[in-house]
Amino acid sequence: MRILDNKNILVGISGSIAAYKAADLISKLKSYGANVKAIMTTSANQFVTVTTLESLSDNEVIHENGKSKISNFAHLDLAKWADILVIAPCTANLMNKIANGVGDDLLTTICLAFNKKLFVVPAMNPDMWTNKFTQSSVEKLELNNINIIGPEYGKHACGDTGYGRMSSTEKIIEQLENFQAQKILSGMKFLVSAGPTREPLDPVRFISNYSSGKMGYAIALVAKQLGAEVNLISGPTSLDKLNGIDTTYVETSDEMRIAVYEKIPSVQVFISTAAISDYHPVRYSKSKYKKSTDRLTIEFERGTDILQTIAEQYPDTFTVGFAAETENLISNAKEKLRSKKIDMIVANIANYEKNLGFQSDYNKVTVISDDESIDEIDSSRKIDIAYRILKTIHKKYFKTKKRLKNNA
Repeated sequence: MRILDNKNILVGISGSIAAYKAADLISKLKSYGANVKAIMTTSANQFVTVTTLESLSDNEVIHENGKSKISNFAHLDLAKWADILVIAPCTANLMNKIANGVGDDLLTTICLAFNKKLFVVPAMNPDMWTNKFTQSSVEKLELNNINIIGPEYGKHACGDTGYGRMSSTEKIIEQLENFQAQKILSGMKFLVSAGPTREPLDPVRFISNYSSGKMGYAIALVAKQLGAEVNLISGPTSLDKLNGIDTTYVETSDEMRIAVYEKIPSVQVFISTAAISDYHPVRYSKSKYKKSTDRLTIEFERGTDILQTIAEQYPDTFTVGFAAETENLISNAKEKLRSKKIDMIVANIANYEKNLGFQSDYNKVTVISDDESIDEIDSSRKIDIAYRILKTIHKKYFKTKKRLKNNA
């Protein structure tokens, strides 16, 4: 049986030029065995016809132009009928309304009444996507377990190039299947470290890096959604606390080490996404360094490699590291994988000056396992990358356990 067989899927379509892609989505969902109904906003009628959608879905299209029969309780009836609600395309206006609990038409009132899995597939101009109000809505949706698929990078109908293109039908269905699948991490305990650390030099200065913590937070959030019990250890970030995830906040690499050692005995998987300072000052100055000369020399010493130590002391724990490189990505990542003796490493080119990796909502990574198998994940939102990484971890974890059992 296919994952989407006999699932009731309600496809919401808003007024975007990408609305024509909804026709392909509905067609593919039907071919996967799903029962599909479409609901259109008033403006969506300008981009795709009711006749097309009815032909593809084998159901009457719900819309508010007076031609379809809508009961007073349609928003409740449809919310109860649907196992999945996916809004594709979702305009900036509609996404902002959903994030702020606005219910001023049939589709938004369905969203308010819907208590199962809601997916939003954005489609908008790059400037509209990066607008601070839109990004605030993205954060609200994700914190409330509403899943955002995409958007993708590329050229738009208006001529602009950037993020905001609606994701492909294939990527949308992949995400729907992921969430309809069993909670693949159910019963497992994960420890995730995220964000930077700060090593104080004096009472007013510290050494740190550009890590935002977004990748680690995304991994923690998705692991929880896939059924895992998750503990998060976070360095200093500007990110909101994740609901339902036990979070320990630290500042220095030493505090990170202590927190990891406290949590590690009870977990099966440790994912170290934190950008932990490799060095800390030999001497902390209790008073502020003064501008007495043109040069200032501060001596640093190597700190504990937390991930490597955990891999050595807890060989039954599946360990995953992250490698942010500026050059020779694959060779450097493989060397770290071997030297640290960990099970998997996720590598990416990171350069703050080029807006790569650090502080961005997007990344492009290469996942390398201890058998040197390589999985390239193209430029995507970090939340989407997290799904791919966790699916790979799930597969490799049980494969490793099986191998160890056979060798016992």
